[in-house]
Amino acid sequence: MSEEEVLEAKRLRGAARSVFETQREMVRADLGAASIGKRVATRLVGDGKVMAEEAADAASTHKTLLTLGALGLTGWFLRGPILAFAGNLLGYGDEDGDEPLVDAEPTIDAEPEQTLGTFGTRSGSRD
Repeated sequence: MSEEEVLEAKRLRGAARSVFETQREMVRADLGAASIGKRVATRLVGDGKVMAEEAADAASTHKTLLTLGALGLTGWFLRGPILAFAGNLLGYGDEDGDEPLVDAEPTIDAEPEQTLGTFGTRSGSRD
């Protein structure tokens, strides 16, 4: 390697080092302006706003599908009362129609079971 080539390589190395130092200082100044957490929060808020706008546009475009979906979900969550009402209208259940299809309070007709308590002793009713 000649002396001129060595000097050229040093000059190129110095220029590359200068560019690197400049970029490093720019990154440090940028990071000093806002923390990483603040940057993430800002980006999440911005992306959330964009998604909300797109959802609102889709909802306004497809109102019928949105209405059908809401009705379907409402029907699914209220299926028990709806089926009970339909059963009462159609006469399924008691002949009098006074009693609901489901007992309001369960009745207990059986004696309490004997179970093993602490330390292996029997608890419950004793004969």
